[in-house]
Amino acid sequence: MLSPTTRDMGRNPSPQPEASAELNTEALTGIIERLENESINGSWINASYEAIDLEIMPFLVEQANKKYPALNLKFFISPHELVSAIKEARMEGAESARFIVNMGDSGIHFSAVDFRVMAGKTSVILFEPAAYGAIGPALLALRTKAAIEREQLSNCYFAMVELDIQRSSSECGIFSLALAKKLHLESENLADIHADNINERLCGEDYFLSYDKADRYLPVSFYKHTQGIHRLNEYVKANPEAESSIVNKKNETLYKRFDNNTVMLDDRKLSISSHRKRITEYKSLLKS
Repeated sequence: MLSPTTRDMGRNPSPQPEASAELNTEALTGIIERLENESINGSWINASYEAIDLEIMPFLVEQANKKYPALNLKFFISPHELVSAIKEARMEGAESARFIVNMGDSGIHFSAVDFRVMAGKTSVILFEPAAYGAIGPALLALRTKAAIEREQLSNCYFAMVELDIQRSSSECGIFSLALAKKLHLESENLADIHADNINERLCGEDYFLSYDKADRYLPVSFYKHTQGIHRLNEYVKANPEAESSIVNKKNETLYKRFDNNTVMLDDRKLSISSHRKRITEYKSLLKS
């Protein structure tokens, strides 16, 4: 639960987040004040927010499901729990669902998962906001793949997709929440990636779908919070029409939105969009 001690950014969070716990609004208000201060002084880039995101994620998921009733989003503390949810969804005849999964075993790293049933076959795709060269994403991927393979689910096809849009150290939870929403809102545009997964031609002989290949499948909205300009350029190069596409209610294009959220850190441009998104999500909890 989000207790008053969480003003210290959750250095000692409860080991198992409880969606039924009561939100401590006083503690959350203090956290928001710190987040806003760190966005101003630039210390957010190296700050550790994973623990507090872990503790508050059940509330954020509940909030997202209220906003999008068909989202069907669930959060799991470990890949083992994720696999149980996949089995349950299959038994219940669900056609689609979204999940956010943490790496478990006292570690913290999040990814978003899309579940889709097509022609009686199940496609499960894990979307990694960072790059698989980092230890957190790699461990979560390995644990998830191993957990699914242990169950030997019939007609179930699992794939991992690398997005490489995250550059800061602890925004994986917020990225995963945003991606989970997009997996629902862009469901029609994801039919090809699921079909190719089921037909076993998505990754080929590769262990995962690399970010440059993922760019060919994913709509522009997936890249709204991309933190690095070089990565944004790569996506636009692969999808030239994305340069002029409107990505939000402010009628901003990808580049306009990036410019409006840019900060300079160590002589390089970096988007603070995901950190601001965290603040917005937390503030929304106070209003609900």
